[in-house]
Amino acid sequence: MILKRNYKDKNTLDAARERISFLFDEFETINVSISSGKDSTVLYWLCVQEAVKRNRKIIAFFQDQEAEYQASIDIIKIMMKHPNVIPAWYQVPIYMTNATSSSDYFLYAWGDGEEWIREKDAVAIHSIDEYYPKRFYKFFDWYEKKNTNAAYLVGLRAEEGITRYRAMTKYTGYNGLRWSTISGDVKKFYPIYDWTVYDVWKFIYDYDLPYNKIYDLMFKANYSIYSEMRVSNLIHEKSYKCLVDLPKFEPETYNRLCKRISGISTASRYASEKLMFSNKQLPKHYKNWEQFRNFLLENIPNTEHKQKFINRFESQEKDERTYQAQVGQLLINDYENNRSFDTKKSEKTQKIKEKWMQIL
Repeated sequence: MILKRNYKDKNTLDAARERISFLFDEFETINVSISSGKDSTVLYWLCVQEAVKRNRKIIAFFQDQEAEYQASIDIIKIMMKHPNVIPAWYQVPIYMTNATSSSDYFLYAWGDGEEWIREKDAVAIHSIDEYYPKRFYKFFDWYEKKNTNAAYLVGLRAEEGITRYRAMTKYTGYNGLRWSTISGDVKKFYPIYDWTVYDVWKFIYDYDLPYNKIYDLMFKANYSIYSEMRVSNLIHEKSYKCLVDLPKFEPETYNRLCKRISGISTASRYASEKLMFSNKQLPKHYKNWEQFRNFLLENIPNTEHKQKFINRFESQEKDERTYQAQVGQLLINDYENNRSFDTKKSEKTQKIKEKWMQIL
């Protein structure tokens, strides 16, 4: 059976406005996560428009990871200065995974006494007078739990993949809403979950909204609008391939990043090649993926990280598919298991993905 979309007379813009209006009725505090990406930009402006209509303010939350496009910071500055916005721009010390180097495992973003890629912004929060977790996702959890009476809005869209679709809609959240989730006492909402990429860009065009100009450069470089246009942190395991074009897109940012942390030059040169940071093709001088996996494992310079890999791999399947996936983690030094995998579910996931693409 092929799943089909259920179309309604209402368009996606009107539906999103109704959802946001409902949240303004229900919650005194509206907190919008922004990243400078197109989706969070659209969500931000939808909320700003509602805030202006009601003469209210929203909180704009941005976790600055230091290793960002300058174009991203330019758009964040615009968003934070709106009169109906309370800035929650955090530029505090935090450890960011560096997938480009086997020696500098982290960028200690905004670390005291270090030479930052750029100066801190006057609008941002520079320090926190209490304990807070110094890792990216744990910081999000800490921040959201500070006010469990707020509505936390995120610009996720179901079109981007079956995983996001399931995460947003599998279980009912606040008041039985399918476009929300509840984690403990934290209530999250996804008002544009049913938007397509065309809806997003049409809204930006129709309202002549400022957006991240890196998208223009990516479009000219033939990046796919569906899967390749990322404007996130420049060095973590899911986005470091953007370093290939960073010298062309933003040469000054590239130079400052090279001075700040090791591995950048190598990644920018080789990240697009099949055998560098990739487990798609087995190098010719290895008989199988297990042999290549063992070679990488033996040559990990950090003994603590090496043992973490060994312990994890011991509990996993012993077949070529698994060894290949393990190679992928070893190549980017993913000892924290951020790009985790389950080989038992891989075939089932592929079938689900094929059905999902038929829907899209």
